Formats: sequence, structure tokens, C-alpha cells
Amino acid sequence: MYHLKRINYLILILLSLFITGKVNALVNLTDKFYINDYANILSSETEDYIYEKSVNLEKIDGTQIVVVTVKNLEGKSIEDYSLELARIYEIGSKEKNNGLLLLLALEEREFRVEVGTGLEGILPDGKTGRFQDKYIIPYLKENSFDEGIKNGYNAFYNEIVEMNHLDLEIAEVNQKQEPLYKLEWLIFSGFIGFFVGMYSGILKFKKIPIIYFATILTFICFLPNSFSIYFIINIAAFIFAFIAFGTPSIGRRGGYYGGSSYRSNSGSHSFHSGGGGSFGGGGSSRHF
Repeated sequence: MYHLKRINYLILILLSLFITGKVNALVNLTDKFYINDYANILSSETEDYIYEKSVNLEKIDGTQIVVVTVKNLEGKSIEDYSLELARIYEIGSKEKNNGLLLLLALEEREFRVEVGTGLEGILPDGKTGRFQDKYIIPYLKENSFDEGIKNGYNAFYNEIVEMNHLDLEIAEVNQKQEPLYKLEWLIFSGFIGFFVGMYSGILKFKKIPIIYFATILTFICFLPNSFSIYFIINIAAFIFAFIAFGTPSIGRRGGYYGGSSYRSNSGSHSFHSGGGGSFGGGGSSRHF
């Protein structure tokens, strides 16, 4: 019985190593999602360029173009690696299956275009091969990876836009819209809350509630989104000032002002993920 248990444990360990090895064979997409330069061959300018254009394209049509560079394929063929990566991360929308993966393997010197089933009509295998031959491979042969990736990306991007008759100006307009919350109104709401809270604290709330609630009513009636950030900032400023000026002994003891500060660690990019798109193996590969 003891030996049988040891054999079972050994089998479980071997299976876990096997499964882990398979998972680690594929790179994890970064929080940028659309651009993943694990081979470290692209400039930050090119990465930002691809990211911004892909974000805009998805806003309009749900189409997702993802670029991945890897140091090597971990013993897989580029076709298997690319298809597995595209399927695991479900690139493209679930309704349209309009995902496109551009994959470069540095050590094997191979490039692969993996096309979602919804894009196979406008990007058949022959066209993806011609695009690589014309826009990508000549640059990769000269180790001009930055230029080759950017040119190839633009070629596929423009083809999708043209064939799907997309109006990219919609995304540009959306980016230039007025922000949801204006900074001057945020500052003003905080100032009003602080001012009223200060005098509420000093006068121990005598005759102040009427003024304060009149102020809140003003925000509710005349300011956009008053029930969200404007209202929260106003209330927060009021509470801060009321405590600070109404109970000054707290400040002198250091219990209020001596608290720890909070620092946000959020990144500069929003989190993106696949939309559930499917892939059937369409596309083409090239050696450079």
C-alpha cells in the first residue's frame, strides 16, 4: 500500500510537470494585449503606434489585431504555436470572429499570420502570403524588425478598414470628446464642500446645514453627473474640513494628519482581453 501511494504521487507530479510545461510554452499576453514584444525587438514608439491603432479599430468594429514576438517557439511549429495562442486568448469578437494575430519567432526566423474565421473572406491565405512577401519579409531579412512589423501591421490594418468600409474618424472623434468630468468643476465642488465643512466645524453646525444642503441641491440640479464624482468629492471635502476644524485636537495629537498615505499603482494602460473569437487555421507562414 505504501509503495502504491508513492507511485500515485509520482504520477501526479509527472502529470503536473507535463501540464505546466505545456502552459509555459506559450507567452502570456501583456496588459496592452495588442502588442507583446517578448523578443525585445520593437521600439516603444512602434509599440504605442500599434496599441493606439488597435484600440481604435476595436472600438469601431470589434476587430482585434494582436502582434506577438517571441524569442523561440519552445519546440513547436509556428503554425501550431500561433493557432494555439490565438485560440487560448480568443482574439476577435465572439459574434464576428474577426481576430488577426501577427507572430514573429526570432530564433527560428519565422513569421506567421493567423486569421480568424470571420476575416478569412477578406484575408485569404494567398493574400496574407503576398502581404508578408511585400511588406514584411524584405525588412525582416535585413533585421529591420521595427520597420517590418510596422509596415506589415499597416498593410493588414488598412486592408481590413477598406474591405469592411470602416469610418476611422469615429474613433478619432471619440478620443477628442470633452472629458466626462471637467477639472474646474471638480475643483469647484471640492472647494465648496471644504468651505462649508470648515465653517460647519467652527460653528458646530449652527445654521450651516441649510447652506450645505442648498449647495448639494445646486449640484444635483445644475451639474452633470452630480450623483457620482462631483458629489463624492464635495462630501469628502466637507467631511475632511469638518473634522479638521471642528475637532482640532485630533490634528494636534497627530492621529488625523499623521495617517499613512495611499499611492495608486495602476498602470498607464487599461486592461484588454480577447472577445471570444475563433480560429480555423487560416493564414500563412514565411521564413526570413
